[in-house]
Amino acid sequence: MNRAALILVPLLLLAVAARADGLWAPHGNGSSAGGHELLKAGQAFRLVSAERHGDRLKVDWDIAPGYYLYRKRLHFRVIEPTGASLGDPQLPAGQVVEDEQGRSEVYRGSLQAALQWRGKAPPRQLMVDFQGCAEAGVCSPPQSEVIDVADLGG
Repeated sequence: MNRAALILVPLLLLAVAARADGLWAPHGNGSSAGGHELLKAGQAFRLVSAERHGDRLKVDWDIAPGYYLYRKRLHFRVIEPTGASLGDPQLPAGQVVEDEQGRSEVYRGSLQAALQWRGKAPPRQLMVDFQGCAEAGVCSPPQSEVIDVADLGG
């Protein structure tokens, strides 16, 4: 192997690993982050809690300043127990943006989703799929996170 290959191969592997670690991809318009350090997706879109009250679930996010979360990219499913299911999420109206995804409804600051569950046993874990962007002009890859549901009775 020549010297160039010995240098390039580790650099390529680092680039692939960074991409898989939830780092950001540029928007289609070629804009950049302007030299600012971007938060990882889990920091920019922080799932704060999932709570159950009777047959209702409430899922809360904190969205960092300068970031937004896509409404159309939010998906919820029950992981544990099997057999439980969720109705369509009830989401507040968002703000409309125009970006590489086209015209989209997004959330900034915070978000609370309400869901109704069905099944013999209440959900204990949810899988939440989401995606968002930084105002700086880059989007995170789609993310999935498992979150434990707090049982608040009801």
